[in-house]
Amino acid sequence: KREKKKKNGDTRKKNRTVRSAVMRSPVLLILCCGAVAATLGPTAKPPNILYLMSDDMRPELGTYGHAQIKSPNLDALAQTGLQFDFAYTNFAYCAPSRNSFLSGRRPVRTRALNFLTTFRQAPGGENWTAMPQYFKNKGYFTSSAGKIYHDGMDDPKSWSYPSNQTKWIQCGKGDKTYSEYVNFCGVTESSEHPYTDEDLALAEGLKRMQLAKESGKPWWVSIGVHRPHAKFRLPPGFYGPEQYPGEVLPPKHPGTPLHAPYMSGAWQDGDQTFPGKGCPTCICPTNMTIEMRRWYYAAVTWADYSLGKALDKLKEMGEVNNTIVVFHADHGYQLGELNEWSKKTDTELATHVPLIIRVPWKHNAVGKRTNVRVELVDMYKTLAELTGFVEVEDGVQGTSVAAAFDNPENPPEPLASKPAYSQIGRCACQFYEKHNVTECNQGACASVPLAQFDFMGYSMRTDQWRYTAWVHFDNSTMRVDWNKVAAEELYDLSGDDGRNFDFDGYSTNVVSEHAQLAQQLQQQLKEAVLTWY
Repeated sequence: KREKKKKNGDTRKKNRTVRSAVMRSPVLLILCCGAVAATLGPTAKPPNILYLMSDDMRPELGTYGHAQIKSPNLDALAQTGLQFDFAYTNFAYCAPSRNSFLSGRRPVRTRALNFLTTFRQAPGGENWTAMPQYFKNKGYFTSSAGKIYHDGMDDPKSWSYPSNQTKWIQCGKGDKTYSEYVNFCGVTESSEHPYTDEDLALAEGLKRMQLAKESGKPWWVSIGVHRPHAKFRLPPGFYGPEQYPGEVLPPKHPGTPLHAPYMSGAWQDGDQTFPGKGCPTCICPTNMTIEMRRWYYAAVTWADYSLGKALDKLKEMGEVNNTIVVFHADHGYQLGELNEWSKKTDTELATHVPLIIRVPWKHNAVGKRTNVRVELVDMYKTLAELTGFVEVEDGVQGTSVAAAFDNPENPPEPLASKPAYSQIGRCACQFYEKHNVTECNQGACASVPLAQFDFMGYSMRTDQWRYTAWVHFDNSTMRVDWNKVAAEELYDLSGDDGRNFDFDGYSTNVVSEHAQLAQQLQQQLKEAVLTWY
């Protein structure tokens, strides 16, 4: 027995020596598929990636300080991962956002700014390696279910096994409806489709997770749900009054921000259909606001419940310790704040998204929060580094924030001072007799070529400020003309912890009070934009 103990002890010592040598040797690291594989052990395969998404979800979750919201699965994910308190989309609109971060290119470069084109149609885009495709090329099983790429804009090159873009089921025959002016409904036993598209997406997604495990390869599986995108079509037990029967508060600042330029708003568009909507002063009645919010919150809870099935499946497969889990939304959302009922603006609320990433071997990040201002376009390089591959093709933009996992509360430069950038287009900007006001019709941008855009609003979020420049769009060069800045916005966000959707600083444009600062921020923004083409 003493001889056996000595032999086992020598073996453990030898294994520790081998692991130590692997960690010191760049050559051995490469042989073991990078630093991650060395951390997990010399025989470990590269880590899997479970990429979860929701649509139109703002960071109003329990883990983001909103105890009234029922989001137990995402809260639990945050307790075992790293929560980014200041994460931002690069374009607050579904298709442009997804074309951007999935290709690893900013919207300026993808030129996919509406529902007409994808990043593959950008100059050179056909040869770009999309983020899931990057891992496919590394030998991963890759597949997807639900809404990851925008509906109808899937990218077959990304998948080693075909994706399933689950059909979006709208409110319809047999569903419980409430009024012509509401944007929600309930599934019933009499519904033509007595199930939700989340049910379909998760069924297809869990199937792909199982196939991924059986492939014997490292894998990437992405699962996206439509909720809480309107219309809020929810099953019994998840109706708004069932999940949130108590008091629901209206926004503190329901009006348009003071001194906001006319092109800043998306008042003609949006998901609330109250009578008389469509102008800077057309504010939704309080009772309708409260019910819309009640059902939105219920849709968040339904999305959390649905995505929780994927997290449970991961445990069932025994893959938790070797799988990076990513969760985020494609953009934020406005629930009547600042007279907005959607995304499609450059406001803090439209661009701010929830982002949680669990990397099991990054122990310093477990259950932590970070103030690093991360952009969704950063996901490509971040995951490449976290999986140990690091190198990506020329042209991939964004910045890896992998270093934040080692010291979330005190990240190194340049992450600590990194700004976040967003943009949105404006079309059909003119005088509208109906409301006797000049404004833009954001909905028009969804279906016209770039040559018909009037303005581009570029926005920059720093630690204290959100600065936005509305610049004339040159229809011949497909670029903005920085000699023609039509308007500016500046919001003082000192003291904003990212958790208060009624933060007073969101509601007043103070650019006239800080002309010199605005000039400096415009120059910084301009210099950044010019590097993106």
